[in-house]
Amino acid sequence: MEIEKLKEIGLNEKETKVYLALLEMGDSLVSEIAKKTGINRSLLYTIMSDLEKKGMVSYILKNNLRYYRAIEPIKILSILKEKEKNFSSILPELIKLHKPKEKKPVVEILEGREGIKTILNDVLRQKKEWFAFNVPGKGPEILGFKVHSFEKERQKMRIKLNVMCVRTEEGIKRGEQFSRMRYTRVRYMPATYESPASNWIYGDRIVIIFWYKEFPFAIRIIDKNLAESYKNYFRVLWSTLSIK
Repeated sequence: MEIEKLKEIGLNEKETKVYLALLEMGDSLVSEIAKKTGINRSLLYTIMSDLEKKGMVSYILKNNLRYYRAIEPIKILSILKEKEKNFSSILPELIKLHKPKEKKPVVEILEGREGIKTILNDVLRQKKEWFAFNVPGKGPEILGFKVHSFEKERQKMRIKLNVMCVRTEEGIKRGEQFSRMRYTRVRYMPATYESPASNWIYGDRIVIIFWYKEFPFAIRIIDKNLAESYKNYFRVLWSTLSIK
């Protein structure tokens, strides 16, 4: 039991063995300690030096011979309190130096129709308000029935959608479909914004979807700060657009 407790305050097994032997023996020569502990003398000199540095043993000279003695056990408590005091004095500086690593943004490319379906499923999993702009209205054409089942599930889960459709024939048609959905607000962007890519923000995610008919794909960025800045940009743009 004593060995385990002493190891907890920073002594290794051999140091503990030597300290306990000295408590029992009193002032002792290295040769006597070696005989008592079974540790060879050459190693004992290193151990005694380490125990001296830790304040656990001292020595006296008799007839030019070095006799080692263990410090009184009660003094160990004073040593530990002094270490605690010293550590407490530098703790504020250590806390200042410690800077948790910021999470790096995650960037992913999801290819093909299956990749975009993965994004749709992620919208449902996140259950966060959804912001979409530069929407060309090509989703139903490229993804087919999957879009309609997704839209039903979104409304069932009461996930809010704020969507800006491009004011083209296709975009207006898609906007009218959105306007008949629950938990959905629609506004229109000028036709000059028409692009094969639309932008989505939900939770801590930003998604750019490229609606190429032959090979659609998406880029997803997961980063809380960036997503919040995009939401602010969205709100400013939203306030400038008309409903019809």
